[in-house]
Amino acid sequence: MKLIFAFTFLFISLFSFAHDLEEYIPPYSIDSIVKDPTLKSNESAFTFSFHNFSFDKNDRDVLYAYNGIEKIATLNTFNQFTLNLPSTSYKFDFYYSNVYYEIHTDSLKIKSQEKMYVSIHWQRAGRMVEVEKPVIYLYPATPTIVEVKVLPKGDLTFMYPSYNDGWKIRANPSGELEIGMNKYNYLFWESSQQIEDFMIDWGTGFIVEQENTIAFLEEKLNEFGLNDSEKTDFITFWGPQLIKNPKNFIQFVVNEDCSRFADLEISPKPDHLYRIYILSSPMAKNEIMLIKEQQLAKINRSGFTVVEWGGSAISKPTKTVACYTKN
Repeated sequence: MKLIFAFTFLFISLFSFAHDLEEYIPPYSIDSIVKDPTLKSNESAFTFSFHNFSFDKNDRDVLYAYNGIEKIATLNTFNQFTLNLPSTSYKFDFYYSNVYYEIHTDSLKIKSQEKMYVSIHWQRAGRMVEVEKPVIYLYPATPTIVEVKVLPKGDLTFMYPSYNDGWKIRANPSGELEIGMNKYNYLFWESSQQIEDFMIDWGTGFIVEQENTIAFLEEKLNEFGLNDSEKTDFITFWGPQLIKNPKNFIQFVVNEDCSRFADLEISPKPDHLYRIYILSSPMAKNEIMLIKEQQLAKINRSGFTVVEWGGSAISKPTKTVACYTKN
């Protein structure tokens, strides 16, 4: 019996270890190198196979470069292309779209009349982030029973007040919310989820120095049209986080674009739903980013109005997500 238990434990351990190893897939791997007498003297070939991505059905072109010479290859039905080159060493770069990180190989040396089979594994450009303190304010024209559901693109990590497949509350024109005998100023949720780099326009936003942080937030929240209570809640949460850094890249994600983080279902349907998420990334004091200033629009508070704000602290990509332009 002990032997059976020990064998079972060893099997489970090995399976778990193998599973952990499978979680890391290198960007590229050399599958094999074979002699190919059909090649000319001093000629070699590379066959590249592409994995772990979804093609646009109308676009099977991969942009690549060898030793800095840029080319375009159209993949066959097996997601492959073959390249014949003089026999020497080559470094390759591959790019499909900004959904995936660009891939760079080391120097690959090949001899005359050899063919090298190489697998390329695309890696999605993204990282896990916390969608922090989205809060929802409701302002009906008259006292109204309202049902609210949050449908995040990740896992809900905290909700307040108690969330049972949604909130059912009595909302008052003042913004006060009632559940039974308890009263609240807003509904609160947080989520852990994947955000992909292509979702963020790093060329649009604001660069804000540490000493200007609070004045910047007051100015932009006034432009949006947040009331005093909403502004105070927003600044007392995000202000202390932002002023930890010498300066920050800041971008606001507004209204429909917030659905990349979560959808909201509200019944009865509000006349106006305004969503404002702040994305911030720390910068060094002497760091420079060339950006276009983001334009903001003011909210309209007529009728039944719902306002939500939240956001995420993000880091700039550490890998390249774009360097070529398709013609």
